[in-house]
Amino acid sequence: MIKEVFNELLQSDLVTNKTKEVLKQRIDQTYAPVFFSAEEFKLLTSVCNHLVAQNDNHLVDVAGNIDNRLHQKTGPGWRYDILPPEGISYKTGLKGIQESAILSSGKDFTALSEKEKNNLLKEVQQGNGKGETWKSFSGKRFFELILTETAEHFYSHPNAQAEINYTGFADAKGWQVPDL
Repeated sequence: MIKEVFNELLQSDLVTNKTKEVLKQRIDQTYAPVFFSAEEFKLLTSVCNHLVAQNDNHLVDVAGNIDNRLHQKTGPGWRYDILPPEGISYKTGLKGIQESAILSSGKDFTALSEKEKNNLLKEVQQGNGKGETWKSFSGKRFFELILTETAEHFYSHPNAQAEINYTGFADAKGWQVPDL
């Protein structure tokens, strides 16, 4: 739920109609996985929520945004030469994370404690993930890919912007930065 003060600003004349339209679409969007399998999507959701410390409040469906983007085949138009195309990179990276979790603890990543998830993702980030997947696939680059996209989707959503009192979307003439 969006904070009342944030919603008032969003509805005001201090925000252009195009910006209002885009932000309202983000508020109203819901996704069902179409690119990832149900198991992959559950894992992706767990990883993304952990990366932005969104465990109980679920302000933003980051995994749904990633799934939708990959299904639509849209993106930045570039990739690291060490990684395969993004869809393959995500599926391979998620497979590697799950493999590391099983090898480290005998549990699915989704069943790990927050500390265990943090330690495992740190290993992946440092290029030290456990398992066969990481022998031929760059954990460092995959971690950078998923962290960057997770942060991008999270902080471009009005719920996250309201949570941090971000008002930079007020793009109409006459806007004055408030004392926060």
